[in-house]
Amino acid sequence: MDITVVKNAVGSLDKLLSKAREALWDIEKEVFGDPGDGQAGGYADPHAAMKAFLEELHDVLLVVLEAADMPETRAALIDGWREFSKGLADTSDNDEFQFCESPALTFLGRVIQGLRMTVSEAISSEEAWTLSRLEAMLRDTAALVHGRKAAPENETELQDIMHDYLGACFPDFTKYPSIGGTLKNFKPDCGIASVGAAIEFKIVHNKDQVATAFSGVAEDTAGYKGSKDWTRFYAVIYQAEPFMLESHLRSDLKRIGAATWTPIVVNGPTAKKASRDKKAG
Repeated sequence: MDITVVKNAVGSLDKLLSKAREALWDIEKEVFGDPGDGQAGGYADPHAAMKAFLEELHDVLLVVLEAADMPETRAALIDGWREFSKGLADTSDNDEFQFCESPALTFLGRVIQGLRMTVSEAISSEEAWTLSRLEAMLRDTAALVHGRKAAPENETELQDIMHDYLGACFPDFTKYPSIGGTLKNFKPDCGIASVGAAIEFKIVHNKDQVATAFSGVAEDTAGYKGSKDWTRFYAVIYQAEPFMLESHLRSDLKRIGAATWTPIVVNGPTAKKASRDKKAG
Protein backbone atom coordinates (compact mmCIF):
# COMPACT_ATOMS: atom_id res chain seq x y z
CA MET A 1 0.00 0.00 0.00
CA ASP A 2 1.23 3.47 -0.90
CA ILE A 3 0.47 5.41 2.31
CA THR A 4 1.32 8.76 0.72
CA VAL A 5 -1.40 8.31 -1.92
CA VAL A 6 -3.98 7.45 0.73
CA LYS A 7 -2.98 10.39 2.96
CA ASN A 8 -3.30 12.80 0.06
CA ALA A 9 -6.70 11.41 -0.94
CA VAL A 10 -8.48 11.05 2.41
CA GLY A 11 -9.32 14.75 2.73
CA SER A 12 -11.00 14.92 -0.69
CA LEU A 13 -12.84 11.65 -0.07
CA ASP A 14 -14.15 13.04 3.23
CA LYS A 15 -15.45 16.16 1.47
CA LEU A 16 -17.39 14.08 -1.07
CA LEU A 17 -18.69 11.88 1.73
CA SER A 18 -19.89 14.97 3.63
CA LYS A 19 -21.75 16.24 0.55
CA ALA A 20 -23.52 12.89 0.18
CA ARG A 21 -24.46 13.00 3.85
CA GLU A 22 -25.82 16.53 3.49
CA ALA A 23 -28.05 15.31 0.65
CA LEU A 24 -29.20 12.41 2.85
CA TRP A 25 -29.99 14.91 5.61
CA ASP A 26 -32.17 16.85 3.15
CA ILE A 27 -33.96 13.62 2.22
CA GLU A 28 -34.64 13.06 5.90
CA LYS A 29 -36.14 16.55 6.17
CA GLU A 30 -38.46 15.76 3.25
CA VAL A 31 -39.56 12.48 4.80
CA PHE A 32 -39.97 13.48 8.44
CA GLY A 33 -39.89 17.27 8.42
CA ASP A 34 -37.22 19.50 9.93
CA PRO A 35 -37.23 19.44 13.77
CA GLY A 36 -35.10 22.59 13.79
CA ASP A 37 -35.98 25.85 12.07
CA GLY A 38 -38.36 24.30 9.53
CA GLN A 39 -36.43 25.63 6.56
CA ALA A 40 -36.01 23.58 3.40
CA GLY A 41 -32.74 21.82 2.67
CA GLY A 42 -30.07 22.95 0.25
CA TYR A 43 -30.82 20.55 -2.64
CA ALA A 44 -33.86 20.89 -4.89
CA ASP A 45 -33.70 17.14 -5.59
CA PRO A 46 -31.72 15.59 -2.72
CA HIS A 47 -32.20 12.02 -4.01
CA ALA A 48 -30.57 12.93 -7.32
CA ALA A 49 -27.84 14.88 -5.52
CA MET A 50 -27.01 11.98 -3.24
CA LYS A 51 -26.92 9.58 -6.19
CA ALA A 52 -24.51 11.86 -8.07
CA PHE A 53 -22.19 12.26 -5.06
CA LEU A 54 -22.14 8.51 -4.42
CA GLU A 55 -21.29 7.77 -8.05
CA GLU A 56 -18.47 10.32 -7.96
CA LEU A 57 -17.21 8.99 -4.64
CA HIS A 58 -17.18 5.41 -5.96
CA ASP A 59 -15.31 6.40 -9.13
CA VAL A 60 -12.72 8.43 -7.21
CA LEU A 61 -12.22 5.58 -4.74
CA LEU A 62 -11.46 3.18 -7.60
CA VAL A 63 -8.72 5.50 -8.88
CA VAL A 64 -7.29 6.06 -5.40
CA LEU A 65 -7.16 2.34 -4.59
CA GLU A 66 -5.45 1.62 -7.89
CA ALA A 67 -2.88 4.38 -7.35
CA ALA A 68 -2.34 3.20 -3.76
CA ASP A 69 -1.58 -0.34 -4.98
CA MET A 70 -4.50 -1.92 -3.07
CA PRO A 71 -5.90 -4.41 -5.64
CA GLU A 72 -7.70 -6.61 -3.12
CA THR A 73 -9.53 -3.67 -1.55
CA ARG A 74 -10.37 -2.35 -5.01
CA ALA A 75 -11.77 -5.73 -6.03
CA ALA A 76 -13.85 -5.89 -2.82
CA LEU A 77 -15.23 -2.42 -3.59
CA ILE A 78 -16.23 -3.45 -7.11
CA ASP A 79 -17.84 -6.65 -5.84
CA GLY A 80 -19.73 -4.96 -3.00
CA TRP A 81 -20.87 -2.05 -5.15
CA ARG A 82 -22.98 -4.33 -7.37
CA GLU A 83 -25.49 -4.64 -4.54
CA PHE A 84 -26.09 -0.87 -4.40
CA SER A 85 -25.47 0.45 -7.92
CA LYS A 86 -29.09 0.14 -9.08
CA GLY A 87 -30.58 1.91 -6.07
CA LEU A 88 -28.22 4.73 -5.16
CA ALA A 89 -31.10 7.14 -4.56
CA ASP A 90 -32.91 4.69 -2.26
CA THR A 91 -33.03 5.08 1.51
CA SER A 92 -34.21 3.00 4.42
CA ASP A 93 -36.56 5.14 6.56
CA ASN A 94 -36.87 4.49 10.29
CA ASP A 95 -40.26 5.81 11.43
CA GLU A 96 -39.66 5.11 15.11
CA PHE A 97 -36.52 7.24 15.44
CA GLN A 98 -37.18 9.38 12.34
CA PHE A 99 -33.96 8.99 10.41
CA CYS A 100 -33.02 7.83 6.93
CA GLU A 101 -30.14 5.56 6.01
CA SER A 102 -28.49 5.01 2.64
CA PRO A 103 -26.99 1.50 2.41
CA ALA A 104 -24.62 2.65 -0.36
CA LEU A 105 -23.48 5.65 1.68
CA THR A 106 -22.90 3.47 4.74
CA PHE A 107 -20.85 1.04 2.62
CA LEU A 108 -18.61 3.74 1.15
CA GLY A 109 -18.29 5.43 4.54
CA ARG A 110 -16.88 2.25 6.04
CA VAL A 111 -14.35 1.87 3.22
CA ILE A 112 -13.16 5.45 3.72
CA GLN A 113 -13.06 5.00 7.50
CA GLY A 114 -10.83 1.98 6.96
CA LEU A 115 -8.50 4.02 4.76
CA ARG A 116 -8.42 6.79 7.35
CA MET A 117 -7.46 4.34 10.09
CA THR A 118 -4.57 2.89 8.07
CA VAL A 119 -2.83 6.26 7.81
CA SER A 120 -3.75 7.83 11.17
CA GLU A 121 -0.79 8.44 13.45
CA ALA A 122 -0.69 6.56 16.73
CA ILE A 123 -1.05 8.73 19.81
CA SER A 124 1.43 8.60 22.67
CA SER A 125 0.62 7.04 26.03
CA GLU A 126 0.60 10.53 27.58
CA GLU A 127 -1.93 11.76 25.01
CA ALA A 128 -4.03 8.64 25.55
CA TRP A 129 -4.07 9.28 29.31
CA THR A 130 -5.03 12.93 28.79
CA LEU A 131 -7.90 12.04 26.47
CA SER A 132 -9.11 9.30 28.81
CA ARG A 133 -9.04 11.68 31.79
CA LEU A 134 -10.78 14.42 29.81
CA GLU A 135 -13.59 12.15 28.62
CA ALA A 136 -14.07 10.79 32.15
CA MET A 137 -14.42 14.33 33.53
CA LEU A 138 -16.85 15.36 30.79
CA ARG A 139 -19.00 12.30 31.46
CA ASP A 140 -18.94 13.24 35.15
CA THR A 141 -20.25 16.75 34.38
CA ALA A 142 -23.52 16.19 36.28
CA ALA A 143 -21.70 15.03 39.43
CA LEU A 144 -19.18 17.87 39.22
CA VAL A 145 -21.98 20.40 38.84
CA HIS A 146 -23.82 18.82 41.78
CA GLY A 147 -20.72 19.38 43.89
CA ARG A 148 -21.19 23.12 43.54
CA LYS A 149 -24.58 22.95 45.29
CA ALA A 150 -26.13 25.26 42.69
CA ALA A 151 -27.88 24.14 39.50
CA PRO A 152 -26.82 26.10 36.38
CA GLU A 153 -29.35 28.45 34.88
CA ASN A 154 -27.65 28.90 31.50
CA GLU A 155 -24.69 27.75 29.43
CA THR A 156 -22.42 30.45 30.84
CA GLU A 157 -22.92 29.18 34.39
CA LEU A 158 -22.39 25.59 33.22
CA GLN A 159 -19.19 26.61 31.42
CA ASP A 160 -17.87 28.50 34.45
CA ILE A 161 -18.26 25.43 36.65
CA MET A 162 -16.60 23.06 34.20
CA HIS A 163 -13.86 25.56 33.33
CA ASP A 164 -12.81 25.57 36.99
CA TYR A 165 -12.56 21.78 37.14
CA LEU A 166 -10.84 21.37 33.77
CA GLY A 167 -8.44 24.24 34.47
CA ALA A 168 -7.40 22.63 37.75
CA CYS A 169 -6.80 19.25 36.09
CA PHE A 170 -5.07 20.18 32.83
CA PRO A 171 -2.17 22.69 32.78
CA ASP A 172 -2.76 23.47 29.08
CA PHE A 173 -6.47 24.16 29.53
CA THR A 174 -7.57 27.14 27.41
CA LYS A 175 -10.75 29.20 27.56
CA TYR A 176 -12.32 30.11 24.23
CA PRO A 177 -9.46 29.07 21.91
CA SER A 178 -9.57 30.69 18.48
CA ILE A 179 -10.10 28.60 15.34
CA GLY A 180 -9.35 30.76 12.33
CA GLY A 181 -11.75 30.98 9.41
CA THR A 182 -11.70 32.91 6.15
CA LEU A 183 -14.39 35.41 7.15
CA LYS A 184 -14.47 35.00 10.94
CA ASN A 185 -12.80 33.21 13.81
CA PHE A 186 -14.66 30.58 15.79
CA LYS A 187 -14.28 30.12 19.54
CA PRO A 188 -15.18 26.84 21.27
CA ASP A 189 -16.10 27.07 24.95
CA CYS A 190 -12.72 25.66 25.97
CA GLY A 191 -9.99 23.24 24.95
CA ILE A 192 -6.99 21.13 25.95
CA ALA A 193 -4.16 22.23 23.67
CA SER A 194 -1.79 19.25 24.04
CA VAL A 195 -4.31 16.84 22.49
CA GLY A 196 -6.05 19.36 20.22
CA ALA A 197 -9.38 18.78 21.95
CA ALA A 198 -12.04 21.52 21.82
CA ILE A 199 -15.21 21.33 23.91
CA GLU A 200 -18.70 22.78 23.54
CA PHE A 201 -21.26 22.77 26.36
CA LYS A 202 -25.00 23.01 25.71
CA ILE A 203 -27.77 23.16 28.31
CA VAL A 204 -31.29 21.83 27.76
CA HIS A 205 -34.04 22.81 30.19
CA ASN A 206 -36.96 21.18 28.36
CA LYS A 207 -37.73 18.90 25.43
CA ASP A 208 -38.38 21.83 23.07
CA GLN A 209 -34.74 22.91 23.39
CA VAL A 210 -33.32 19.59 22.14
CA ALA A 211 -33.52 20.60 18.46
CA THR A 212 -32.01 24.00 19.23
CA ALA A 213 -29.08 22.40 21.05
CA PHE A 214 -28.40 20.05 18.15
CA SER A 215 -28.63 22.89 15.63
CA GLY A 216 -26.00 24.74 17.64
CA VAL A 217 -23.71 21.70 17.61
CA ALA A 218 -24.28 21.22 13.86
CA GLU A 219 -23.21 24.83 13.23
CA ASP A 220 -20.11 24.26 15.35
CA THR A 221 -19.12 21.16 13.36
CA ALA A 222 -19.12 23.22 10.17
CA GLY A 223 -17.22 26.17 11.63
CA TYR A 224 -14.47 24.15 13.30
CA LYS A 225 -13.46 22.08 10.26
CA GLY A 226 -9.96 22.39 8.84
CA SER A 227 -8.08 23.47 11.95
CA LYS A 228 -4.54 22.07 12.23
CA ASP A 229 -4.33 22.72 15.97
CA TRP A 230 -7.79 21.56 17.05
CA THR A 231 -8.64 18.15 15.63
CA ARG A 232 -10.82 16.50 18.30
CA PHE A 233 -14.16 17.90 19.41
CA TYR A 234 -16.59 17.14 22.23
CA ALA A 235 -20.25 18.15 22.38
CA VAL A 236 -21.47 17.95 25.98
CA ILE A 237 -25.25 18.21 26.37
CA TYR A 238 -26.35 18.85 29.96
CA GLN A 239 -30.11 18.24 30.18
CA ALA A 240 -32.55 18.65 33.05
CA GLU A 241 -34.23 15.33 32.22
CA PRO A 242 -33.41 12.50 29.76
CA PHE A 243 -34.97 14.23 26.76
CA MET A 244 -32.44 12.86 24.24
CA LEU A 245 -30.31 9.75 23.97
CA GLU A 246 -26.57 9.93 23.42
CA SER A 247 -26.90 7.24 20.73
CA HIS A 248 -29.28 9.50 18.76
CA LEU A 249 -26.88 12.45 18.99
CA ARG A 250 -24.02 10.19 17.88
CA SER A 251 -26.10 9.00 14.92
CA ASP A 252 -26.94 12.57 13.86
CA LEU A 253 -23.32 13.69 14.12
CA LYS A 254 -22.25 10.72 12.03
CA ARG A 255 -24.89 11.52 9.44
CA ILE A 256 -23.66 15.10 8.95
CA GLY A 257 -20.07 13.93 8.60
CA ALA A 258 -18.80 15.05 12.02
CA ALA A 259 -16.44 12.08 12.38
CA THR A 260 -14.10 13.93 14.76
CA TRP A 261 -16.87 14.84 17.23
CA THR A 262 -17.62 12.82 20.38
CA PRO A 263 -21.11 13.30 21.88
CA ILE A 264 -21.61 13.21 25.64
CA VAL A 265 -25.11 13.50 27.12
CA VAL A 266 -25.59 13.86 30.87
CA ASN A 267 -28.62 14.53 33.05
CA GLY A 268 -28.68 16.92 36.00
CA PRO A 269 -30.79 19.62 37.65
CA THR A 270 -31.03 23.04 36.05
CA ALA A 271 -32.25 26.29 37.56
CA LYS A 272 -35.25 28.06 36.11
CA LYS A 273 -34.50 31.41 34.54
CA ALA A 274 -35.40 34.28 36.83
CA SER A 275 -38.26 36.43 35.66
CA ARG A 276 -37.10 39.78 34.29
CA ASP A 277 -40.41 41.32 35.24
CA LYS A 278 -39.96 40.54 38.90
CA LYS A 279 -38.73 43.57 40.80
CA ALA A 280 -36.26 43.21 43.63
CA GLY A 281 -37.85 43.64 47.01
